[in-house]
Amino acid sequence: MLSNLLVTKQKVVLVIDELNRERIAPKFIGSLLHEQGQGAETIKTLPTGVTLKHVATFEALITECSNGNNNNNNTTPQAGEADPGSPSSKSTSSPGFNVILPTLADLLCYQSPAFIFGFLNRLRRSEHVRRVFLWASPQHLQHPHAAYILAGCEYLAELVLRLETDKQLSLISRKPGGGVSNRRFACQVSKTQFQVTPIDGGLPASVSPNKQASPEVEQQTPEPASSTFKIELDEDEVVARNALTLPYERTSEPSEGNIIYTPDADDDFDEEDPDEDLCI
Repeated sequence: MLSNLLVTKQKVVLVIDELNRERIAPKFIGSLLHEQGQGAETIKTLPTGVTLKHVATFEALITECSNGNNNNNNTTPQAGEADPGSPSSKSTSSPGFNVILPTLADLLCYQSPAFIFGFLNRLRRSEHVRRVFLWASPQHLQHPHAAYILAGCEYLAELVLRLETDKQLSLISRKPGGGVSNRRFACQVSKTQFQVTPIDGGLPASVSPNKQASPEVEQQTPEPASSTFKIELDEDEVVARNALTLPYERTSEPSEGNIIYTPDADDDFDEEDPDEDLCI
């Protein structure tokens, strides 16, 4: 399912919609979160409309996330309930909220690009925010620097989903260690789920990437035809390698060393006392 790819440890998720389906953005992202067990109490949204022109609206969201997370941490367990610090409690609940922002086109109607970038960075650095979702339709960005703004959002995002067509999408994932993966998927929408299948021959989204392939599959993996790097040696090359004597392996019989010196024409050899002129 698509939720297996988007609801991950990556914090900032950008959806680039080439199909102009901004009206379904909040419901679409919410359904992905619900598929991964994220309840409504973990989701925070910004109001849309004229209220977006007030900075207090954005500050209220950050304050709400901070206060809500602190209240969850300070809640004492009732009798029969698990301790919040116990391993079983940590496995069922995770700190931080999932923030669903208005579409990028709506944000640009009321705020400057610099403010939007700054707010995204604040959410990304906040310990009370677990994920941030931003939806952008390039054709709806009515701004003279729309391409630059969208590129800036891609730079801040750790996961970029591009809805290319009704049956195809691409996903760019940036991992904390610096690795980047770019994959393409074929998608099929049903009434109950959004099913995706890798086009590049990778594992399906429902399969864990840590699962090792069977030995039969590994044996069937052919060597790239375009490879020019050879590791194996044939029989003649092995014989030639064994017969080769390296410089540090060469030995010689010990012999007496004689120093032969040929005098130069300008050499002055005095058989008398060489220190006679020193008056010693």
